[in-house]
Formats: sequence, structure tokens, C-alpha cells
Amino acid sequence: MEFVVKKTDEETLYKLILSLVVPRPIAWVSTISKEGVLNIAPFSFFNAVNDAPPVLMISVSNREDGRLKDTVKNILDTKEFVINMVSEELLEKMKKTGEDFPPEVDEFKEAGLTPEPSRFVVAPRIKEAKVSFECKLYKYLPIYDMHVIFGEVLLIKVNDEILEENIKINYEKYKPVGRLGGAYYLKAYGECKIK
Repeated sequence: MEFVVKKTDEETLYKLILSLVVPRPIAWVSTISKEGVLNIAPFSFFNAVNDAPPVLMISVSNREDGRLKDTVKNILDTKEFVINMVSEELLEKMKKTGEDFPPEVDEFKEAGLTPEPSRFVVAPRIKEAKVSFECKLYKYLPIYDMHVIFGEVLLIKVNDEILEENIKINYEKYKPVGRLGGAYYLKAYGECKIK
């Protein structure tokens, strides 16, 4: 079956992109508002776009009523954020932070997570996350109804338990989770090597 984009409705396009461009890493973004309220939200339109210096990208839609999501507002206001990576044991807490909470709600408390002070940004890291990237806003780019945010990484925190010699990651201990379509996620249980 072929789908001509100009002749396909938005809901179908959304389902196709989310279900076919897989697996996608999940950026579990922690921010702080100008008023000091902590926010966490997961986004699977996310990836790395540069390595030296590292630059990561997230793409965030508006709320259903057209307003900016708290993550975008906080990043545009403070010019900083933290991208935390999701591992298997944190999947349910990550889903909780994907709910639509009002801006004045501290989502760390709602999900039972611990804010950990960052070294270079005011926004906290998620202490329970095995990997975190402290970022400053590098560039903001609106694309159609999405908000594309590029973050220059200032610090990469990797838990010692998953880091081996020669900067090798132990995926058996990391257990990262990727996003598929609908309610499906992909769990890593070991390395897949291509010969």
C-alpha cells in the first residue's frame, strides 16, 4: 500500500510515522520553570545530531488546545534542560510523567523520582536515571506545528555500574528502552552484532 502524503489525513500519517520509524530512543527531559516548578516529560522524537561537541535534538508538539507544553516553555525561558535516558526499571515512572499535568505540578513528586542537582545547569537530573545529559539551548526551530530544540551537551553523567573499560557500555546492566508505535516499547537484553 502507498500513502501519498498530500492525500493522507494527519491521524494516519501520525500513526505511520510513530509505528514505522522504530525503535526511537526516549528523551526524558527534566526542566525547571521561571517560578521554580520542576517538570519531567518523555519525548520519542529525539536523537543525537553531533558528537564533538555533542548536540542532541528533541521535537515537541503543542498541547491539544494549541498551547506550548511546559517543557518547551521552560527551555525557551531558561535556555537549559537535562535529557535523561529511560531504562527498564523506570518505564512505569516514565509513563506517569507523560500524563498531562498542570504547569504548577512537580512531576518528580508525582512519579516518585528524585531530583539530583546538575553541575552546569539549574534544571535537575533524574537521580534514578543511569544516563543524563546536561544541555544548554543551542538552537530552537519551529517546524510546522512542532518545536525542534537542539541542546549542546555540557556534561554526560553515566552510572559506574554500566560503564566498562574503554568507554564500553554494558547493555545488560543499562537496559535502555526504545519507543515503538502505540503502547509498545523495545527492551534491550544484550548486544546484537553484525558480522
